[in-house]
Formats: sequence, structure tokens, C-alpha cells
Amino acid sequence: MQFTIRHTFESDPDTFWNKLFFDDDYNRALCQDHLQFSLYRVLSFVREENGVIRRRLEIAPRVEIPTAIKKALGDSANYVEDGSFDPAAGIWRFVVIPHIASNKIKTEGTLWVETRGERKIERICNINTEVKIFGIGKLLEDLIEKQTRASYDQAATFTHGWIRERGL
Repeated sequence: MQFTIRHTFESDPDTFWNKLFFDDDYNRALCQDHLQFSLYRVLSFVREENGVIRRRLEIAPRVEIPTAIKKALGDSANYVEDGSFDPAAGIWRFVVIPHIASNKIKTEGTLWVETRGERKIERICNINTEVKIFGIGKLLEDLIEKQTRASYDQAATFTHGWIRERGL
């Protein structure tokens, strides 16, 4: 299943990447305070000489898991996001590695911003998820899409306020 999520912000690409996306204070406030993840931990953050950024996060979002999925997989939605930013292309590529059934659940994506006018950008995220678990695969793919869209929508609301409050 493939899907795309888009949000527009009053910002510019440099501010988005450096003062939002890779900013530790912003990410902690977003994930811990606003989204209320039960776990948000930076496992590694490396900025290479050529500008490439590699980041691994361990995350446990608050998710309502349907009974059929709980019976098959448990009630944990913890995962590791392993990503790499190519500054020349302005693209973040990531893979989501779930805590459970990582050999049967594959989610990966790309995220970038496009300028839409003066001090206006559109954040675009293409995500592909594939679940190979008999009987619940489609249900879990739908849940991943629904939860991801909801999380990005909530993050967009938070981001608008963060930009406004800090005059970014």
C-alpha cells in the first residue's frame, strides 16, 4: 500500500530541515509533549562531512490496536526509524523497523519539501507499507496508514504553532 501525506507551512527549506526536522528541542516537544509518545529516544545522530545526516530514533506512539491484531502481534507499536538525509537532493529516506514481526512488516518512505511561494513550503511524504501476515495484513496496512496520517496531521498543527511562537 502506498500513500502520500502533504502539509503546507509558512517557512523555507533551510528552516524546515535545520530548525524543525533535525532540531532536538522541536522533536522532543512534538513527540513527548504534543503526541505523547510513551518513548522517544535518539539512538544515533551523525552529520557527515559531506552534509549527509543519519538518524535512528526509537519510538513508541500511542496507538489503539484492534483486537484481531493484538491477538496476533500483541499490543506493542514500538519501532525504530532509521533514516538518512541527502542534502544535495533535499530528501529524507527512512525505514521503519517494528519491534515485532519486523520480517513481515515493511514500511519505508521519502520526505522532502517544495517551495510554494515566499516563505511557504509543502512537506511531502511518500510512504509504502507492506504486511505479509495471513488474515490481518490488509487490516494492519490500513491501521498503519490511518495512524500515520493522524500523527502527521497532529504534527502539522503543532509545527504551525512552533513556527509562529518562535518567529521561524
